Amino acid sequence: MSKKKLLIILSVLTILLIFSLIYWIASINPSSFPDKEELIEEINHIFPLANVKEIQDTIVLDEKHVFVPFISKENNYGVSHWVWQQRKWELARVNTGGEPHSWRIENGDLSTTHLVWNISPKIPIEKLKFYLIKDRSFHITDGIDYYDPGVQLEKMVELSDTSYGAMPLPDSWSSILASYTELETARQPDIFSNFFIEHYMYLGWMAYDRSGKVLPTVNALNGSGFTGGDEHIEHIRLLDKLEIETVE
Repeated sequence: MSKKKLLIILSVLTILLIFSLIYWIASINPSSFPDKEELIEEINHIFPLANVKEIQDTIVLDEKHVFVPFISKENNYGVSHWVWQQRKWELARVNTGGEPHSWRIENGDLSTTHLVWNISPKIPIEKLKFYLIKDRSFHITDGIDYYDPGVQLEKMVELSDTSYGAMPLPDSWSSILASYTELETARQPDIFSNFFIEHYMYLGWMAYDRSGKVLPTVNALNGSGFTGGDEHIEHIRLLDKLEIETVE
């Protein structure tokens, strides 16, 4: 083979390699997020019961996770979760109710947890109060007595401006969650594993009306939905006021 032909072949291969590299990089980085009409079409196609009429907003949690609240034709206030995976934007979850829940967007990293919601204006909720709670406990391990004090932290959110919202878990909360999980997993590795947070320290919420009265039940926020993929989207407990300790 002549030197000229070899150079031509090498040049072609180099160009193909460059184009392949460009395509690979472009396929990894998220493309532009779908517009509202595309979102409506996709949600209604995957879960027709959503019957979406209006996309209220697109809230970017990070470059690969987007929270999208919506209103249905029946005037239900719902939520949807979108994730960039397999080189496209995919609908990870949709629900026709806007009950508060948590979304940990990076597995194993509690600091990436967000609290999200979409409350219908038909429900007389003026404020949401979120809680991080750990009950007091006492146990004996290897003959050693352990007493763990309780934890009760709270964060109030006003609903006067919009029906929906997304709030990162406060730094102090994620730090406490991580430290307790690490401590108890070390103490009792066979018991405290991925279930520690759900059973021993948990997130909760309460709803308040305009007068500051606690709303005991909000069944109107419950809805039906679709969940796909492995996203860490978790239920948050609706608390009764008797479960909350108050300082007199």
